[in-house]
Order: sequence, then C-alpha cells, then structure tokens
Amino acid sequence: MRRLKIISNVRPFLPVIIGLSLGFSMSIVRMPILHEDCVFVSEEHIDRKLNSLNAPKRKDREYAPAVYDSLEDFEPRIITDPELKPKVDINLEANKKKIVRTRYISTELGIREKLVSSVITSRDTYLTMAVAMNKTFSHHMQKVIFFDGMTEANQEPLAAPGMTLISHPDNSAVRILAQTLTYLHLKFKSEYDWYFLTTDSTYSQADRINYIVDHISINRRLYLGKPNSYNDRLGVVNYCNMDSGFIISRLLLIDIVPNIESCLQDSPPDISAGKWLGRCIKRATSGAVECVDEEEGIFYHSFHIDNPEMNIEGETSAEFESAVTVSGVTSPQIMFELHKRFAQLEIDKAYKEIGEIQEEIKALAPKLPEGERELSWPIGINPQFKPTNRWDIIVWDYFTEEYTLTCPGEVPKCDLSGVDKLDIQNILQIALDRLNEKYNPQGLVLEKRKLINGYRRFDPQRGMEYILDLLLTEVELSHRVNMLRPLSQVEIIPMPYVTESAKVHVILPLTKQERVYFEAFMDKYAKICLNNDENVALNIVFVYDPETAERIHQDDIFSEQKQLLQTYEEGKSDAKLIPWVSIKTEVPSQLKIMDIVAKKYPTDTLFLLASVAANMNTNFLNRCRMNAIPGWQAFFPIPFSQYNPEIIFKNGQVPDQIDIKPNNGHFDLYSFDEVCIYNSDYMTSRTKMAASVSTEDSKESLVDTLEVYDVLIKYSQLHVFRAVEPHLTRRYVHRNCNHRNGQEIFDRCDRSNAEGLASRTQLAMELFPDEPKKN
Repeated sequence: MRRLKIISNVRPFLPVIIGLSLGFSMSIVRMPILHEDCVFVSEEHIDRKLNSLNAPKRKDREYAPAVYDSLEDFEPRIITDPELKPKVDINLEANKKKIVRTRYISTELGIREKLVSSVITSRDTYLTMAVAMNKTFSHHMQKVIFFDGMTEANQEPLAAPGMTLISHPDNSAVRILAQTLTYLHLKFKSEYDWYFLTTDSTYSQADRINYIVDHISINRRLYLGKPNSYNDRLGVVNYCNMDSGFIISRLLLIDIVPNIESCLQDSPPDISAGKWLGRCIKRATSGAVECVDEEEGIFYHSFHIDNPEMNIEGETSAEFESAVTVSGVTSPQIMFELHKRFAQLEIDKAYKEIGEIQEEIKALAPKLPEGERELSWPIGINPQFKPTNRWDIIVWDYFTEEYTLTCPGEVPKCDLSGVDKLDIQNILQIALDRLNEKYNPQGLVLEKRKLINGYRRFDPQRGMEYILDLLLTEVELSHRVNMLRPLSQVEIIPMPYVTESAKVHVILPLTKQERVYFEAFMDKYAKICLNNDENVALNIVFVYDPETAERIHQDDIFSEQKQLLQTYEEGKSDAKLIPWVSIKTEVPSQLKIMDIVAKKYPTDTLFLLASVAANMNTNFLNRCRMNAIPGWQAFFPIPFSQYNPEIIFKNGQVPDQIDIKPNNGHFDLYSFDEVCIYNSDYMTSRTKMAASVSTEDSKESLVDTLEVYDVLIKYSQLHVFRAVEPHLTRRYVHRNCNHRNGQEIFDRCDRSNAEGLASRTQLAMELFPDEPKKN
C-alpha cells in the first residue's frame, strides 16, 4: 500500500523526470571524448601571444589564428603595454590642427554640379549677339561664362549687366579656345562634370543640352558634337565643329590641359580652333578619343542656316526640329526667332506627352481597387481639396470683367485693377481659344459677348480654379467653362550663404504714448539678451513732440525710462551699455528714425527695427540673421499679436507667456513695425527715393507718408520676404494712428487696431452677453 501511495504521488512528475534524463543522456552522447583544441588559455597566455605578434616572425614558422578563433568569450581590453600602442608623431603639425568643416555639405561629400557653359564671343559682337545669346540661353543653365580676346594689353574690358565676361590677352581663335579650356580646368575641374563650349553665332537649345548631360554617365572621356574630319601628319583627325558647339567631359578636360602648350607649339599656324582641339585630343589620348555625335543612344544634332532669309516659323524638317544647336545666326533678331520657334516645339512636345500620360491613366483606371477608380479633372492633377470641417472650406471669389466682391477691409465691392484685372483678361482669352479649338471643325467662330458670372479660388493642392459663365455671340448661348491654372514646377532659388553669427542692432523707437510698456520690454530683453550674452545691441530712440521737447530740462517725460536704463547698465561692461538718442518731430515715422540711426553705423550693420510691444526671442533673432541678406533680401516678419487682455482675460490673470492660440491673439497682417534689414540696403533705397523727387517739400512728404516696406517695394531691387513668424509675439498695445502719416499707413494702423481687439466670437460675447441664469 505504501509503495502504491508513493507511485501515485510521483506520477505527476514522471514526464519532467523522463525529460531531464533524456536531456542529460543526449548531452553525454553528443560530447566528444577528447578534443585536442580545447585548451585552457589564461590572461598571461594571451599577453604572451600578443607580444609574440609584435616580435619578428621566423621564416620557418607561420602564424595560425586557431587559438583566437576558439576564444569566443574573449572581450577587448585596454592595452597598457607602451610597446603595443600605435605610434603618433607628436611633431607633426597636422596632429595639432583643429578639424575645419566645409561650408557646404556638397563640398564635404564631393558632389559636383552638372554643367558649366562657355560662349566664345568677340569685342564686336559682345553687346549684340552675346547679349541675345544670354537672354535666350543663360536662364536655363546652371552657369554661363563668356570669353573673348584683347588685341591690346591696356584695352578696357566690356561689361553688360547680368553677364560674366573673361577677357584673354590674345585675339587668336586658337589661343582663346586654349586659354578658355585652361581657365575651366583651373576653376571648375572639381565642381562640374561636363563642359559645353560654343560661339555667340550659334543658337543653343538649353533644355536639350541639359537632357544630354543628365542621361550620360560621367565616368568616361567624351567629345560630343557634330563630327568633321581632315588629314594631318598624325593621320585622319576627327574633330567637332566649333560653330555647332560641343560637350566634353571632366575626365577628358583633365587629360587635355597638361598637353595644351605642346599642342600649341606643334600645330600648324593657319589651323582653325575646332581642328586644333581635335588634333590636341588625338595627341593627348593617343587616338582613343575622337568626336562623336552619339553616346548611349543619345544623339547630338546640329542645323546650319545657309539662307539668312529662311522662314524659321515655317521650317518643319526633321533635321531642324531635332537640332540641339543652330549655327549660322547672323543677327539678334534671328536668335530670338529661333528661341520662339524651339520654345513652341518644346511646348507642343510637352502637351503631347501630357496627352499620352492621360491616356495611360485612363487605361489603368479600371484596374484600380474599388473606390479608387474615379478620375479627377483634369486627369493627372491632384483632386480637389476636401475640407474636414466648415472652417476648412475654400471660399469662391465672385468677379465680373469690371469688379469683384472680394475686397480688402469691409468694402463689399471694388473695381478690378492691376494683376487681378490682367489675370481675368488672360483667363477669358484662354477660354475663348480653347472653345474655338474644340468647335472649329464645325465651322464656328465663337466670340465673347459678355462674362455673366465668374468665380475663382486658390486650391493649395491644385492651383487657381475658375468657373466662367460666358455669353457667346455666334450662337447666342450661355456656356459654363471650368478652368484650372495648375501649380507649375517648383524651383529652388539659390540664395547667398549666410550664418547666424551677425550682430543684431535692435532699434527701438519710443513715443510718449508707449512709455508705459517700456519696462516690460526691458525685462524681456534683459532675460533673453543681456543675461545670455547674445550678440545683440539695443539702441533706444526717444521721440519727443515739439511741446514736450521745450520742457525737456524742467520735466523730461522719459526720465523714468532713462533711469531704468542706468539700472540695467550698472555692473555691466562698456560693451553692455545701452545707447540712446532723442529726436523731435511732429509726425513720427520709421524713415525719420532710420535716417538718424543709419548715419551712425557702418554700412554692413544688421538692423532690427522693433516695437516696444515685441517680445525678444533667441529663435527670432536667428531668423532675423538668416532671412536678412545684404544686397539680396529684407525680412518683414508677421508677428502674433495678443488680443486686448481686458476682453479675453477679464475673469483671470494675464499670463506672462503668449501662447499661439486662436483665443489669445492673431497674426497681424497689417503690422510692418518689425524690420530686419542691412544698413547698406536701406541707404541705397533711401538714396533712390530722394533722387526721385525734386523739391524739399515733396521729400518731407514722402518721409512722413512712407514706411520702410513701401520704400523697398518702390525704390529697390531687394527681395522683400514677408512671412508669418511664430517666434515673434507682441503684447497688446493700442496703436496711435495719425492721419498725417498718409491714408495708406493710417488705414493699416486702424485696421490693425480693429482686428487686434479680440476674435469675432469674443466680441460678439461682449455685445450680447449671456443672460444670467434664473434661480
């Protein structure tokens, strides 16, 4: 009985016992009885082995890594033996230098640009043919340089705006080409992969040249153009016709340039530039490279104009329409006609490709999953934006040929003018052209009698959409037309290189009405700039009116503010002193303030014209440094302005931090108080403004009725960058609007005050408060 009881108690554990027994048994069976490679290796043994590696090896003994292969648990250790540490030459200067990173990541990674173009011109044709070449060619290419020669050493170089001209000290065509190749090798051998050379009597189709270099591998020596040949003592020389232009690769240019001098000395005296280059390439490459017109299935076609009276618009030959270059151009007029013709050919080709892609999309539509088969109009363009709520709805603007109902301010109706009027006229003409293209086979000629209704809206996913209700005269019917001006290809505009190291000089004008906000401004400025050693300097401009200026010695209205500045300056170095200046004027304006400040600083000074309501912020200061570019761009940030705290915070405490929320404020589109601009740019535009008027009264009137923004728009070529700036917040300040600043500035100021009170919902609650609840 006892045995049965023990068995019954052990029975639940029998599977575990059997499993463990089998496991041990299998381990014993799999274990080898003797393993010769299994040895114990101590740390001393490892050290001895490491030392033996450093010692010279015997010829009759080979190193076998079997010992280390068996050390699966070996972990790396810090080598303390000085004999085993790598030797460093402390005398090398390179070991002491600090690593300097390159300015651009493309330079550090060795990324080169695609193509640099060179145009051979002359002093007689530079201001005619070269200028025409520049207008039809340069804006499509990455870099274009013009080259010519000079017969006299003291000859003055030619100049034309927007063109780069390099003058060689020789007038020989061969030497100009040789020196051009040397210049390209010296300046651009590490920056570009391809080089296109042509003359200013050749029209070059820029898009097709770019297509060629985009579709050919760069790792080859290529000499591509229109092949010709002649017999020389070197044999048959194949060269590219200089008048037809040619493309050479970077690798070939590197081979040519070291041999240029020997090629010049060995060449016949009456040889042409194209023949000389073909002969030099044959010598430099031992005949391995010669001119070809095809590479990797891509052809280089050229067309020559034999008759200057040729009808360019009517030329339809395959040789002409497929040409990359057209030689024999004798006048700028022919150059422009060729450009117009080839531009039309490219447009027709683009429309044909669009049609083919649309047909492919139609054919693929039935194969799409359910719910995705519906095609958008136009085919291939993004579908219309679908709002998620009523606040996302894009509103249609109503217009006719004379007026629109979408006007600035609260004006219900205003006349069409400027670019808006041109846009409507253009879209109406396009609509008529498309309708006539569609109905011309029926013999109809449609003309517009009247635009009954017009609607337009901007869809950020598609472009500008139009709906036109037209009354047509031929058949007396109204016809609705839907049109879309799609967003074109986005281009990346190259910008000059700037850094965040520039010192910002903050110019703060302070009027009598703004004194009460000065302490809050200085408190914020001290926390951000003074206490953090920001590269910023504050300059205060106290603006007195004539009445307060007369009593400045008895009762200075800015005495408290000046005393506050002294408080911040105590204990600071001279670099932290806050300078200030006083001016007297009846009509305060930005230009009067900038005129006084600009004279006291160098031309390379970066100014930030600020308002007393602005909150200084490190991120915004860096935005100011990056977006203001001397000679190129000025920055006008759109601040987030706080609503009137008495309305939005009536039942609570006003927070110190202004959070960007719809109930706290809005981005004030009518505020131009903050400006980031370089002193040189301001002075240049200000000088142009002064030169545009003759009398002193007119100058004074302009100073009072214009802001810096208006001056830059009207009198400078700078890019005016106007953008929403979330890092610039402004406390609520009721602006003091003055009619003497001009109607436009007064309207901006008045509109800013009106929209800066509160949101529409909050103002409605002020006008119609909730009725108190009854008990």
